Amino acid sequence: MKSGHILARRNVHERQVIACLRGGLTFELRDIPDAKDAFSNLADMAQRRGAVIFARESPFVGDAEIEILTRIAAAQRLGRRAPSHGGGMECDALLRCATVLREAGIWLPLAASAGGSRRQPERGALARHRFAKGEAVRARALSLARSRQVASTEEFAAVGVSRQYVSQLCKNGYLERVRYGWYRAAPVSDRGFAADRYARA
Repeated sequence: MKSGHILARRNVHERQVIACLRGGLTFELRDIPDAKDAFSNLADMAQRRGAVIFARESPFVGDAEIEILTRIAAAQRLGRRAPSHGGGMECDALLRCATVLREAGIWLPLAASAGGSRRQPERGALARHRFAKGEAVRARALSLARSRQVASTEEFAAVGVSRQYVSQLCKNGYLERVRYGWYRAAPVSDRGFAADRYARA
């Protein structure tokens, strides 16, 4: 087990979120009515897709739990720009947890993924930042596509998604090209949290 997977080495906010995913509820979240349901729903959804959520008393944190931290951190950065409709069940669950954390004043670091040690090479931090930024752009693109029958490249550009990125989303199976300049969301796949990480959309 790598040292980065020891729970005590994660920062306090990451440990709070891990506790919530494992069925606990931290002091800061007890006054927020939706908190327990939001994290319980996300954990259930992750487990149905094959993700492993460790027991509440485990001193370790798993790869799937770290992946969920990264996705919630990316969802927090979407802020008020995040569309509330058409984002898919997984995206909605992540945004719901991100909103609950914002209401409690808890912000996850963008560098939640990877080794997790406190002293990491700058190159690793940059890669994690780019990954989280890509997650946010992909979420915007998919939210737009799912809220319409078809969307044009101009509509994607209006929400900050370039033509090249739309093309990449098509190659990775997230979008389907209907005709030149027009795209629609591909059917939701059964990829789990961990497998989805490697699709660099």
